[in-house]
Amino acid sequence: MRIPLIVLGILLSLVSCAPRPPVTRQASIFASNIVITLADHGSDQVFEACLERLRGLDQAFNMWDPASELSRLNAQAGKGPIKVSPDVLAVAQSGLELARLSQGIFDPTVGPLVKLWGIGTPQARVPSASQIAQVRPLVDWQRLRIDAGASTIELPAGMALDFGALAKGYGAMEGARLLASKGVRSGLLDVGGCVVCIGSGAKSRPWRIGVQNPGAARGRPLGFLALRDSAVDTSGIYERFLEASGKRYPHIMDTRTGRPVEGRLVSVTVVLPRKVNSDGPPLAILVLGPEEGLAFADRQGLPAVLVTDDRRILLSKAAVPLFTLLDPIYTLVP
Repeated sequence: MRIPLIVLGILLSLVSCAPRPPVTRQASIFASNIVITLADHGSDQVFEACLERLRGLDQAFNMWDPASELSRLNAQAGKGPIKVSPDVLAVAQSGLELARLSQGIFDPTVGPLVKLWGIGTPQARVPSASQIAQVRPLVDWQRLRIDAGASTIELPAGMALDFGALAKGYGAMEGARLLASKGVRSGLLDVGGCVVCIGSGAKSRPWRIGVQNPGAARGRPLGFLALRDSAVDTSGIYERFLEASGKRYPHIMDTRTGRPVEGRLVSVTVVLPRKVNSDGPPLAILVLGPEEGLAFADRQGLPAVLVTDDRRILLSKAAVPLFTLLDPIYTLVP
């Protein structure tokens, strides 16, 4: 069973006045619902090519499948540099770069902690303090060695990569790239909540991408982002968690403590250019918390929407012109 490290809260709001209505296909990949909506070039061949690409990535990145490329790589930790595919190399590189930018708040080597807690699997449990202390030294992005020229990755013994916080975003980015190569100029690709907007919507207007209200039923937005040629992703603590002894433990790990994140943020939505993986920065901001997370977003120039547990919405500077609030129970903090 696969555990996505990141739980998403994005829904699509599609209004089209085009002569031909958009065509939509759905599938189940990455243990998630995949929705492809194309305003042009919506042939069976184009849809299937995109879905086949996503299926291949899912098979490669699934840490919970012993036969996946990622699992085979993790099984060879401590055995020196291991040759990997271009996709695994690219995702590992993006994870390492984000770890550097966030000073380890995001860490692609979080696999041992994810497996220890097992949140989202039948084996989910609250480990002891001694068990956490034993595993924490195995989570250390600075010990990860990547040789891009040789296409190799080297993990010290006991360490494990987890692409749960990167896989769907990479899939959405690659799926959109493939669609564009087939001639698609206007469409949306939703990979389990990682949404890529190709071009613009009807009449060259921006796509309206709704941001899920964390306190409401799925499909109810608290606001929307007006976007063109962009990738959008959300990390949240409100959907996947472990309940034990009257306490709720979110699935997102704080690498500083070895425990699930605790803080005032309930969701973070980030926008990036279409050709960049957006499935990672929201998690780093969520773990950092409101003040540090907002400062991180501003330093990186990221449009980010931060939702707190007291129904406040914080916007990074780059998000201000893109976001419109819809739900009056939330307060937009200036």
